[in-house]
Amino acid sequence: MTRLESETAAKSAKWLTHRPEFLAVAKGRRHHAALFTIQALPRKDAVGPARFGLTVTAKTGNAVERNRIKRRLREVIRHRALLVATPATDYVLIGRRALLDIPFETIATELADGFARLKPRSSPSPKPLPSSH
Repeated sequence: MTRLESETAAKSAKWLTHRPEFLAVAKGRRHHAALFTIQALPRKDAVGPARFGLTVTAKTGNAVERNRIKRRLREVIRHRALLVATPATDYVLIGRRALLDIPFETIATELADGFARLKPRSSPSPKPLPSSH
């Protein structure tokens, strides 16, 4: 990804900003990973890019450590998440302390895997009715 593409991706990332949005996403699907938990909820309007929110609890560490975790997650979202996230879906990432020491590529791989696991399941095709001969 070139620098220009990276800057464009960073500008197009949409963020959740209000508490009710975070609470709504908390009722959606979840994926628990070693580095973070991802919560996902498809939006009812079903249009627009994916939106993201970040949460790092106080028990994770002091303010400096929590902010560093959030900065690392923001960078991964800006560079990778927009490519693999499902459009019209809200995501909340709950960071864990392990993010402080992990290489960026590992975080990106884990995030892509989490988004893949949270993709909406396609509805199963209806089974044909048994024929009575």
